[in-house]
Amino acid sequence: MKVWWSLFKKELAFGTRWSGPIWIYLSVVLILGGLSVFFSYRFQSGLFSNLWLFIMYLHFFAPAAYMLISLRKERKLDPFWLQLPLPGWKLLAAKYAAALVEFISGLLVSTAFFLWVQAVEKSGVVWLSGEENRIEINVEAQKILVVFNSFNISLVMEFISISFALAITLVLLYLTASALRNRFGRWNWPLAVLFLLAISTLEYFFEQTAVYRYLFHWGNPAVDGAGSLFNSFGEQLWVWLNMAVCLYLSAWLLDRKVEV
Repeated sequence: MKVWWSLFKKELAFGTRWSGPIWIYLSVVLILGGLSVFFSYRFQSGLFSNLWLFIMYLHFFAPAAYMLISLRKERKLDPFWLQLPLPGWKLLAAKYAAALVEFISGLLVSTAFFLWVQAVEKSGVVWLSGEENRIEINVEAQKILVVFNSFNISLVMEFISISFALAITLVLLYLTASALRNRFGRWNWPLAVLFLLAISTLEYFFEQTAVYRYLFHWGNPAVDGAGSLFNSFGEQLWVWLNMAVCLYLSAWLLDRKVEV
């Protein structure tokens, strides 16, 4: 555990190595946030509500970006990563844990600024958008407030689950392409993509069957009026099972010393 904890702290520092010094990131966020709040009070245009809503949902891709860039940098900055006395799942777990910390931190900051700016701009004029879009922004803010006011984190967990499902899938694709590099050369990526598409196609056909509906169409995922990203609890379980399989396969490839 001590070795893993040291690796986890190294991963947090590693993130700042490819994203720049942390004080620069914080300065940019504070300056952007301060300016957006100031101009929101000054003009109430609706522009910054749209901006922070976009930034907030852009965090959906943050774990995938972190993992792929981190794995890519391992070859240049730390070629002995695979030689550490840890199994593949622990090596990946340290990266996923660091990605989760940065993901949640960034999401909390962007959500706070979105709610602040939206509260200021919701009574102002509409900026280059119809009234329909303004209503959608207010609805998004209301969903977030419902989650916070009821202390119900189910919707947040759903958002995190899908975001990390994307990251885990892309990491498996990356490691599969790496495993095929020595044998197939430049064809490794097309073959890896074809392999993933074949598996996804099989899953799609399975999801259309009565067996899938019997096994996974159960449970009401309603989240206190905030809606849900899944049609049922069983569907959410299906996503988690897919994540577990992809994690296992990724760790299996790493344990065979796949060159990242």
